[in-house]
Amino acid sequence: MSTESAVPTARTILDLLDSPQNSAERVTRVVYWIAMLLVTVPVVFWCFVYGLRAGGYAFYGLLIIGWSFGLTPGIAVPSVRLANRLIPPSWFRVPAGERVIHRMLGVGLFATFLERSGYNRQVVGPLRRFNGTKAGLQTLEQSALGGTIAHGVVFGLHLLLAVVVLFAAHPVAALWVLVPGVVIHLYPVLLQRSILLRIQPLLERTRHA
Repeated sequence: MSTESAVPTARTILDLLDSPQNSAERVTRVVYWIAMLLVTVPVVFWCFVYGLRAGGYAFYGLLIIGWSFGLTPGIAVPSVRLANRLIPPSWFRVPAGERVIHRMLGVGLFATFLERSGYNRQVVGPLRRFNGTKAGLQTLEQSALGGTIAHGVVFGLHLLLAVVVLFAAHPVAALWVLVPGVVIHLYPVLLQRSILLRIQPLLERTRHA
């Protein structure tokens, strides 16, 4: 690990949506939620009124991807706060045996793809704010927990919509809803849990030092 601090000082989208500090940031937050509302309307309309009767399953799947991906930063901080209030910290501990599941599902390959594509550097790094030091491990832990909870909540929405669509007798559309959710939300959950699994022993040694 590097001993040099590399913590970004710029405010992230999570900071802006959670606690805007000036009029420009407040306007941005309002615009964000208006945009999310405007996308939510066609998501519901396409699901329950028009789209599933007329086909267009691929379009609906892409609409869900954009909607859920955009929603993730908006619900990240509130969902983490709620989870911290309601769920004991011990529930977030990742059992060592889960490492086998991560290997079987190719979570390591998913992590490699994110790293080589530049997504980690451009998106994840500024949000994570990990400086590569032992002192920064707690920040990394909180980031991984936050990612687990936020992506988990949004994957739950994918799952719920997929069930609704399936019971509406549209199995193909249900797959278009569920499969993208697995890629853009369930795999990030597993990746964050794999990070927690790696740093848990280091955190324990640091806390007992």
